[in-house]
Amino acid sequence: MHYRLIKLFVVFTCLFSFFVSSTEFSAADKLALLSNLKNKIATEYVLTEKINDINHALSNVEQSSEFKQAATQQQVAKLLATEIRKFDGHFSVQWRGTNANKKEKQQPAYEGWFNMLNRKNSGFNKVEILDGNIGYISFIGFNNVSAKSRKIVEAVMAFVADTDAIIFDVRKNGGGSAEMIQLISSYFFTEKVHLNSFYNRQTDSQTEFWTLDKVNGKRRPKTPIYVLTSDYTFSAAEEFSYNLKHLKRGIIVGEATGGGANPVTYFNLGHGFRASIPISKAVNPVTKTNWEGIGVQPDVKIDAEQAFDTTYKLALINVKERTTNSHQLKEINEKLMSLSAQ
Repeated sequence: MHYRLIKLFVVFTCLFSFFVSSTEFSAADKLALLSNLKNKIATEYVLTEKINDINHALSNVEQSSEFKQAATQQQVAKLLATEIRKFDGHFSVQWRGTNANKKEKQQPAYEGWFNMLNRKNSGFNKVEILDGNIGYISFIGFNNVSAKSRKIVEAVMAFVADTDAIIFDVRKNGGGSAEMIQLISSYFFTEKVHLNSFYNRQTDSQTEFWTLDKVNGKRRPKTPIYVLTSDYTFSAAEEFSYNLKHLKRGIIVGEATGGGANPVTYFNLGHGFRASIPISKAVNPVTKTNWEGIGVQPDVKIDAEQAFDTTYKLALINVKERTTNSHQLKEINEKLMSLSAQ
């Protein structure tokens, strides 16, 4: 189970969700929940050096007026989630209710990250060829790799196969699957490349992710790559950016990312509560560390809203320096003049 979840480098941006209307939550129930949460973090959380500080923080929460006055499950879940997320962006506490089988009493459930991506073209929301023959790919998540999502990736890569540079826009990308990172990245290397590894606390071992031996489509080992980032960019989207940056394969433009490098699994806390707890951590083969808590630092630091125009100019200038096609040169010059005039 842990191995499977390592490969699903999932971002969980929802702090809590719920089904039935809230009910009174007793002081004894709250203390039992808090104790279960502390125990799970102590036995499962990958960054063991933070556990004492987390326990201390949760003990302070226990003594707080907010915790004592919290009367419903939703209030308690939100309070605990807010506190532990200060230590790791992948932590969460959710109350999902105790009447899951009573459909007539349910409120709509949180859809789930991968269900949403499956419904939305595996996360790809815009793919185009810009003036100057620059490919542009915008996507909101890294979906699970399946027959369906693989075909979508193949279509995206085929569409930009003959472009002279590619811009990946992950400014609104919340993360997802490390296997999808592996698949997409494999189009931009010919040799076997070690992309990233994940260390798992329970197994005390690392799982390595390398580029794939085979992809359906054209490989682009020399095509310039640019990645647009924001402070929303999280989890697997950060890994994608971090990998390309430190392999010297892509230029990162925008803002420092959210800082979540630790994959999670869910643990039942009883009475309808569950917690997502990071059980592994990324270990980059180049840096021997990751971006946890600090984010991926851009090569060109600029507000996210301005990142596209800046990157587009950089890509156009790059292509201009390499092309000998007079028609393309004219197109690039006209576009650069247009961008400069804005």
